Order: sequence, then structure tokens, then C-alpha cells
Amino acid sequence: MNFRQLEIFKTIMDTGSTMAAAAQLGLSQSAISRQLASLEEEVGRELFLRDKGRLIPRPEAHLLVDEVDEIAQSVSRLRVKIGDVRSGVFGEALVRVAFPHSLSTTMLPPLIAQFKADHPRVTVEILSGPYDAIERLVHNRVADLGFVRLPAESHSFDTRPLFVSGTTCVMPANHPLTGKAAIDVNDLARNDLILLGRQRINRNELEHELRRMVPSYRCSLEVHSVETACACAAQGLGIAIVPSLIAEFFRNEAIAMRPFLPDKVSEYGIISLLGAPLSWPAEAFINILKNGGGRITPSQMIPQAR
Repeated sequence: MNFRQLEIFKTIMDTGSTMAAAAQLGLSQSAISRQLASLEEEVGRELFLRDKGRLIPRPEAHLLVDEVDEIAQSVSRLRVKIGDVRSGVFGEALVRVAFPHSLSTTMLPPLIAQFKADHPRVTVEILSGPYDAIERLVHNRVADLGFVRLPAESHSFDTRPLFVSGTTCVMPANHPLTGKAAIDVNDLARNDLILLGRQRINRNELEHELRRMVPSYRCSLEVHSVETACACAAQGLGIAIVPSLIAEFFRNEAIAMRPFLPDKVSEYGIISLLGAPLSWPAEAFINILKNGGGRITPSQMIPQAR
């Protein structure tokens, strides 16, 4: 017994003949008759009385019709769900993404807009925080995926490298060092510095280099987002040393940006929980991110070589 046989049985019950059932289902009358005969053979009883081209349901047919109708409705709902799966739209589907504060107000909104245009019924929840917090959100299943600097602190993630980025010095537009094409460690002597939070691996590496080359370096401000670092630099509070990828989003007339030497190249990517496959909408979001969503220029993000 298969669903096609049950569908034909239900249609015959509704229409009263194989000809009308064939027209409704888009099948030949002979195909309808064969499927009905096969069903009756499997049931072991004739379900209809044949009378001059008409099919009159026997009591056994009436006994089955309610159950078959219930199955038909269930299969109809299943077909709708299959269509949703095929199109990547799950009705009440939810994708939870975690991004650094500085990117959640710059890079992320245009990507979300493009994603929502293709997946209007999928809800997106945006979570933000520093990289260590993003890792915790993904590890604790609060977020489905997170944007972090690689390598991640934990090895419990599935990692997808996306971009590489150098390091930039951000300073007031009228700072004397704007006359240089690039800034090296020695240029930072006797300048107040704005550094990102000390819990970051890159911060520790940078401080080690600064102590080695410029023992008298001064950390004037410690901040926890590139956006804050650039805003403080614009106020003349020091020179910020930040990732080029994120700093580009905050370029404005009040600040100048110069490459930092020796360049500290960082890799960025998406993490998700190891062994936990992502939904199709989540995968679609990652694909949009890989393509930059039409928002980020090549000077801002360099795709990671595959």
C-alpha cells in the first residue's frame, strides 16, 4: 500500500468515478483503475460496486475513508514542510548570530538586509560582545554562529576562515605622524597609545613587541571595541592600534589611518559548535557573509584563500 493508492481511493470517494478522479489527479483512467485494483487486492475486499461506469462505495470503503482522509491531510502538511525545507524557509526559523560590537552596527546590518530579502520568514537574533564572549555564546548554544578572530581560544568549534586583515594606526587628522606613509614601533615612542582589551591574544603580542622596542611606551587608554578606539583617537586622546578590517568602517575626516609596521596580520572567520550541523538558513547567511553582501570593498576585506 502506498500513498498514491490512498490518494486515488480518496479522490474516487469524492468524485464517484475513475474518469473524474483521473481528471482531478492528472492521470489516465487506466492508471486510476490499475491502482484501485491493486489497493483492493491488498485489502482483500472489493471496495466499490461497479455499476455502468459508476463506482458505488461499499461499507468497507466508508470504514476506511476517514483514516485515509487524515493521512491525506498529514501528507499535504508534509509536502508544505518539504517545500519550506527546499526553499530554506522554515516558518518560525531562527538564526542567532554573534558579532563584535564594532561590526554589529557597521558590516552586519547590510548583510542582514540582504539575507532577509531572500529569507523573509526567518528571524535573525543579533548578539554582540568581545571575541571571548562570542566564543562562550556559541559554546553555550546561545548563538548558532559567531564572527571571531582566529584561531579561536577553544578547540570545540567548527571554524570557517573568511578574511585576513592587517593592522592600522588611527590618529587625529592633524597629528604630526600623518606625514608618514606607515607607522613603525619606534614612531610610537612618547605618544599616548589606545589599545584594545588586554584579554586579547593580539594585545599581549603587541605589548611584548612594544616593550622590546620602546620600553617607555605609554598605554593611555584601554578600550574594548574598535569603534571606541577610533572615537577616542579623533578626540586627540592617543594613537589607536587596531585591525584594518574593522577600522575602515569608522574612517572619517577627524582621523587619519596609516599602516602599522611590522604588520600584524589577523585572520577572521565564523565559528559554530563542533558536531552540530547548522540549519540551511544559517548556512545561507554564512554564504552572504563570504560574498561581502555587496557592502565591503576589497580594500576592507581580503577573502581568505581556499
